[in-house]
Amino acid sequence: MGIRTFKVDGIHVEEALPENGAAASRPPLMLLHGAGHGAWCWEHWLKVLAGRGWACYALSLRNHPGSHPEDGETYRTRLKVSHYASDLRKVTEHLGRPCVVIGHSMGGITILKYLAEQCSAGKQEAAAVLLASAPPGQLGPVRGAPLPTDSAYVLDAETARNLYFLTTNEAIWRPAVERLVPESPSVMNDYSLGEGVPIDPAHIPCPLLVVSAEHDNSVAPRDGRIAEYLGKDYFFAQGIGHDLMLDAGWEAVLDEVEGWLAVRFPAN
Repeated sequence: MGIRTFKVDGIHVEEALPENGAAASRPPLMLLHGAGHGAWCWEHWLKVLAGRGWACYALSLRNHPGSHPEDGETYRTRLKVSHYASDLRKVTEHLGRPCVVIGHSMGGITILKYLAEQCSAGKQEAAAVLLASAPPGQLGPVRGAPLPTDSAYVLDAETARNLYFLTTNEAIWRPAVERLVPESPSVMNDYSLGEGVPIDPAHIPCPLLVVSAEHDNSVAPRDGRIAEYLGKDYFFAQGIGHDLMLDAGWEAVLDEVEGWLAVRFPAN
């Protein structure tokens, strides 16, 4: 299954389409990465989901692989989750139809912010999936002190492995952590400190699945508190780390997510 790339207002997008065309009854899937990652992290999911009949797209947020650069000081000190939500909006509006938005980690809270903004504008996506997501602000801060903003947030390979992966198979984790890029500390502070990014469950009307990882060592909750707060569906992924789309065992998580989607959007 081939992957095509294009840009929407400087935002890098990767596209994988079914060979026989996507079913008209199925909305496109829009996948959004977390901190330090990029569209590349969805390579496995794009190919498998397109092979199962879904039109799939993955984007890189500004200043992430393939997308337009941001001024260094702005990137470190001024960006907020709302800026990333606007990057997502550019691409969904380009597609021109309701999507299933799927976000990992920082991408999860970005999707919640985006959905709430869409609701306020009288718009709604088809569905959403949060994978090892950062929590809404109402669930409390996830960091006790702000990240310094004099430089971008960078992880060394071993720290990234410990945070994001359960597997010790170097052939799986090392290629991924070596592709990580510096993240905006101001965005990370925005969702992880104080009031964080508050989300009103009433502003998330679409079907939504929350997935947490048993061996998640990041700030994402390992339990179902996000799903409980939002009043949405929940799946606990056993035997896997934070990077659910890359760690050993990603196939089982994808199967669960795709099964949930297939019930709501069967192929005609």
